[in-house]
Amino acid sequence: MDTIKIYAEYMPQFHAYCVKEDIIKEAISLGKVPDIYLKNEDFTALGGKPLNTPLIGFLMGKKAEYYFIGYNYAKSIVTSNVRLKLLTYENTSQQMSGINGLILPDGIFSCPDFLYNDNKEEYHPNSRYEAYETAIIKATQINLPMLGICMGGQIIAGILGGRLYRDVSLYTNILHRSKEQWAHFIRILPHNPLAKLFISKIIKVNSRHIGALNPHIPFGLEIYAISEDGIPEAWGSEEKNILCIQWHPEDFAVEGNKTMQKIYNWLAQKAVKK
Repeated sequence: MDTIKIYAEYMPQFHAYCVKEDIIKEAISLGKVPDIYLKNEDFTALGGKPLNTPLIGFLMGKKAEYYFIGYNYAKSIVTSNVRLKLLTYENTSQQMSGINGLILPDGIFSCPDFLYNDNKEEYHPNSRYEAYETAIIKATQINLPMLGICMGGQIIAGILGGRLYRDVSLYTNILHRSKEQWAHFIRILPHNPLAKLFISKIIKVNSRHIGALNPHIPFGLEIYAISEDGIPEAWGSEEKNILCIQWHPEDFAVEGNKTMQKIYNWLAQKAVKK
């Protein structure tokens, strides 16, 4: 299919770069694959350099009639010295063409019941989950480096055989859904890629998730960090170039936290080698 270039607009009321859903649907109706980027002036303002650097795909969030990428995400990704391509839920696989790495961000939306360990039937089919699943399966098939943040990391784990807690508050007394920038401590386990990024092995992080990865069911990835209650806070695979983070490092990185920025740099470095 032919592509059509579309540029996201910064919308201060959302503190995000947005594209109207109608624009995407119109492109699809014309038989075009949306090729979505930040405007050059926005890319430069974020600190980006239009060099021959890796192209990172980011699966956007959706609010009302807009697809979006939050400012903190955009800034942290661009600061890692990559180019950024934005992906929607329409023809996601085709939109991934040419990318060297993939980011699956957070979000609140219904996921299939087989991902959970509670035998409930609550799934409501939706295009957002389907896009995540499509992107993850394609990325694993071609060994594309992946970074999952919060819900994005949970879905990666679920697709690869893990099982999730639908509501982590039922299994712990630690508040995992908090508005605090510094919510609770986590411990980074030794001898894994995340441990190589952090000098300190006990750190405090933010925490804005309802679900969580069940640590008691084996799956195809290694747990890299846990909170004080044993809930996984990071997991991945060095061999498969996958890193999943339960907290939101971009919120620290935009404040100049160089250690948290290393998480986004990790993907950039893996994408260079792809």
